[in-house]
Amino acid sequence: MSTTADELAQRLLPIVMADPVKAKMLADAALRDAQRAGDRAAQAVALRTLGLAARARHDAAGADRHLRASIAVARRHRLTQYEAESRMSHALILDDLGRPTAALREIDRAMADLQGQRRARASMQRALILRRLGFEREAMELYRDALRAFRRSGDAVWEARTLTNRGVLHGFRGNLRLAEADLRAAQALYNRLGMSTAAAQVEHNLGFVAAQAGDVPTALARYDRAHDRLWKTGVDAVSLLDRAELLLSVRLLPEAGTAIRAAIAACTDGHLDSVLGQAHLMMARLALLTSGGSGPVSGASGTPGASGASGASGASGTFGTDESRVAAAAARKVFARQKRAVWIARARVAELAAVVASGRAHRGTLRDLRTAGRALVDAGWPHPGWEALLDAAQLAVGLGEHGTAADLLQEAAAAAKLGPAPLRVRWAHVRARLDLARGATAEAARAATAGLRIADEYRASLGATELRVRGSVEAAALAGLRLRLALDHGGPREALTWAQRCRSAALSLPPTHPSSDPVVARALTELRRITGELAAAPAGPQRAGRLLRRQRSLEAEIRRRSWRVPGSRPAARTDVPFASLAAALDGRVLFELLAIDGVLHALVVFPSAGGHRVARRVVGPIAPVAAELEHLRIALSAEILGHGGTSAERVDRGAGALDRLLLDPVADLIGDGPLVLVPTGALHAMPWTMLPRLRGRSITVAPSAAIWWRVATQPPADGPTVLVGAPSAAQAAAEVAQIARDQRVPPTVLAGERARVAPALAALDGAAIGHIASHGEFRVDNPLFSFLLLADGPLTVYDLSALRRPPALLVLSGCDTGLAEVHPGDELMGLVAALLNMGTATVVASTGPVDDGATRLLMRDLYGHLGVGHPPATALALAQAAADPSVRASTGSFVCFGAG
Repeated sequence: MSTTADELAQRLLPIVMADPVKAKMLADAALRDAQRAGDRAAQAVALRTLGLAARARHDAAGADRHLRASIAVARRHRLTQYEAESRMSHALILDDLGRPTAALREIDRAMADLQGQRRARASMQRALILRRLGFEREAMELYRDALRAFRRSGDAVWEARTLTNRGVLHGFRGNLRLAEADLRAAQALYNRLGMSTAAAQVEHNLGFVAAQAGDVPTALARYDRAHDRLWKTGVDAVSLLDRAELLLSVRLLPEAGTAIRAAIAACTDGHLDSVLGQAHLMMARLALLTSGGSGPVSGASGTPGASGASGASGASGTFGTDESRVAAAAARKVFARQKRAVWIARARVAELAAVVASGRAHRGTLRDLRTAGRALVDAGWPHPGWEALLDAAQLAVGLGEHGTAADLLQEAAAAAKLGPAPLRVRWAHVRARLDLARGATAEAARAATAGLRIADEYRASLGATELRVRGSVEAAALAGLRLRLALDHGGPREALTWAQRCRSAALSLPPTHPSSDPVVARALTELRRITGELAAAPAGPQRAGRLLRRQRSLEAEIRRRSWRVPGSRPAARTDVPFASLAAALDGRVLFELLAIDGVLHALVVFPSAGGHRVARRVVGPIAPVAAELEHLRIALSAEILGHGGTSAERVDRGAGALDRLLLDPVADLIGDGPLVLVPTGALHAMPWTMLPRLRGRSITVAPSAAIWWRVATQPPADGPTVLVGAPSAAQAAAEVAQIARDQRVPPTVLAGERARVAPALAALDGAAIGHIASHGEFRVDNPLFSFLLLADGPLTVYDLSALRRPPALLVLSGCDTGLAEVHPGDELMGLVAALLNMGTATVVASTGPVDDGATRLLMRDLYGHLGVGHPPATALALAQAAADPSVRASTGSFVCFGAG
C-alpha cells in the first residue's frame, strides 16, 4: 500500500464530483509527478481520476482509455487494491459503452479483491449496473446494505452517491415520495461537502421526479437550474433525454426534437452506446407524435375544433408511423444485444404503437401489447407499463374485444389513482370509450366527466399559456367524446352546457404574467433593440446573421422562462346557467359551431315566445368550408396588395359560397338581428362581416359561450381613452389625431416616437378604451411573439402580460391582429386570446392584411358611433356598412371579439 497514493486518491477523487474540469487538470499534473518519481500506485490513482473526470464530462471512450491504463499499471506492479478499484470504476464505463455483461464481470472481479469499505463501494456500483439491466429488486437490496455500511463508517460521499442512485430507482418505479426524500438527503450531503457538480446533478434528478409526478413547471425549473450549473461539464445525453421526454408530454415537439438530436450527437461523440438506444427510442416517439398519432389514442372520437386557423407551428422534420416503427425496432435490437429486458419491452411497446397508429393492428398486436405492458409492470416500471396496458385496452375497444378491454383496464386500475394526471385522464378516456362501445351511455358520461375534472386540475397546474394549450390533446379528445354524448343523448341544451366546458378551457384560467420575471423583462427589452437594428439601415450579412441568431436565442429564453411560471389552483367549476346566458343575450342570437368527426354542427340560442330555445342543426362537412375560407383569404390578400385581376370577383364569390355553406342550414334560426358567434377551428380566422347575410349586422365573435358571458357581464369600466399611433404604419399618427379631435374628453395620445412600448403599456393599464394603430404581424412559428410594431420595437403577447387592468375595449388597428393559432379543443394563442384571458371585454382586430387609408376612415366612423352610445359591435357594423364597397377587403377584415 502506498500512503502517498492513498492521500492522492483522498485529495483528487472528491474533486471529480465538485469540478471535473479542475480534477482533470490536477490529475494530469499528478500523473506527471508520479511518472517522474516512479510511484506506480500514484500513477494508477491519477489515471483512475482522469478516467472518472472523463466520465463526468460524458466521454466514455476517454474514460475507458484512462481506466484501462490505470488497471494495466496496477496489474503490472501487483498493486491489487488499486487494480480492483480501477476495475470497479471501469465497470461503469463498460456499461456506458453498452457492454453490461462485461461490466458485471468486471465489477465481480473487482469485488473479489476488495474488503470492508472498499467492497461496500463496489457493491453499490454493482447495484447501479444491475438496475440498468432491469434487476431492480436486487439493486434495491444492495443499495440498502451499502447505505448501512457507509453510515456506520461515516463515509458521507458514498452515502450521498447511494442515496442519489436509489432515489432515481425509486423515481423509475413510481415511488416519488421516497425518491424525493433520498435525493433531498443526497443534495444536502453534497452541499455540505462542497461538491457542487454532484449537487447540480441531483437537482436534475429532482426535476425528473417532478416530471414523473406531472409537475411540468417545477420539472423545467429544476432542469434549467441544473443545466446552468453543469454547462462546464459538457453535453449530457441523459439530461437531454429527460428534458425531451417532458417536452413530448406537453407536445412541444420541435423543442423535443432538438433535444433528442443533441442527445444522439452527444452519445455518438462520447461513445455512450448504453444511452444511444434510448435516444433512438425517443426519436421513435417523436416521429409518431409528429405524424399526428400518439399510439392508439389517435383514434379517439370527436375532438371539438381543428388545428391551425392561421397555420400551426408543428414539429420540424417529416416523420410518419413507418419511421417510428423502424426507429423503435432498431432500438429494440440494441437493447436485446445489451440484454436490457425492461428497455426491450419499452421499445416493443413503441413498435406496436406505431403499428396501431398506421391502422394495421390486429389481435396479435393486442396480445403483444398486453404482454409488454405486463412485463413492464412486473419489472417495477408502473408508468410505462400502465401506458402500454391502456394502449392495449383502447385497441381492444377498436377491435370489438370489449371483455378484453375491461380486463386490461382492471389491470391498469392503479393508474387511475396513482398515476400522474395525464395518465389518469387517459384511463378515464379509455373507460368512457369502452362504456360507449357497450352502449352504456350514462357510465360513459360519468367516466368522461371525471376525466375532464382531472384535466382541468392538470391544465391549471401549467402556468404558461403555451403549455396549457399544447398539453391539452388527450383532454380535448375526451371533451369531444363528452360533447358527442351530450349531442346524441342529452339534447341541445345539455350540448350547449358541455360546449361551454369543453372549448377554450385554457382561456378560462387566471392569466399569468411572464413579463414580471426580471429575466424575461430584460430579454424583451433586448429583443426590441435587436428588432430595431434589423429594421434600420441594411446591415452586412455577417452582422445580420448575428442579430438574427441573438433574436432567436432571446425568444427561446423568454419561452423557456415562461414555461416555468407556476400554475394556479383550478377555480370551482361554475357553468353558466341557461337562464343567465339567455338574459345576457338580451335579444341577440347565439350561433355556436362545433366540429365532430369532420362535420360541422350548429347550436343556436334564439328568442321564442316562451323565452329562449336551443336548436341543433347539422351544417355539413368541414372540408369544403375550410377550402372556401382558404380561397377567400388568398383573394383578400391579393386585393389588398393590389395584384388586381379578378381578386375582387373572387372575394365576392368566396364570401357568397361561405354564406351558403354556413348560413343556409340555420337561416331561419339566426334571423337578421345582433349575433354572438362562436366559431371552431379554421373559422376563427373568418372575416364574418363579409358574408352577404351578415353585412351591416352587429356581430361579436367569442372563443366560447361561457367566455362571452363572462366578459359581457363585467361591470362597465371607468378610465381614460388612450390612443397610440406608431410610426410603423403610414397613417397611424393621422388616425389617432383624427380620433382625438372628435373626443369630448381629451384622450392620452402617444404618437410617432412617443409611441414606445413602456409608456404605451403604462398608459393603457387601467384605461377604459385603448387604441393602437401600427403595423401588426401574426407569428405563425410562435403566436405568442405576434406583435404590434411600436416606435422602439415589437409589443408582443409577452409584453401585454404586464397589464394588470387591461382596457375594457382595445382596438388593434393593423394587419392580422385578430388571428390565432388553434389547437385541439379550440384552444387559442394570439393577441386577442391573450387580451380576453387578461380581462379585456372587447377587442376590435383584423383577420387579414388591411390598407392604411381605408382603415383610418373606418376607425374615424367607428369612434363616431361609439361616441353617441353604440356598443362596439354595433358601432363597427355601422362603420363597415357606410364604408366604400371598393375597400371592403380592408374594412370587412375587422371583427369585434369578446363582449361586443
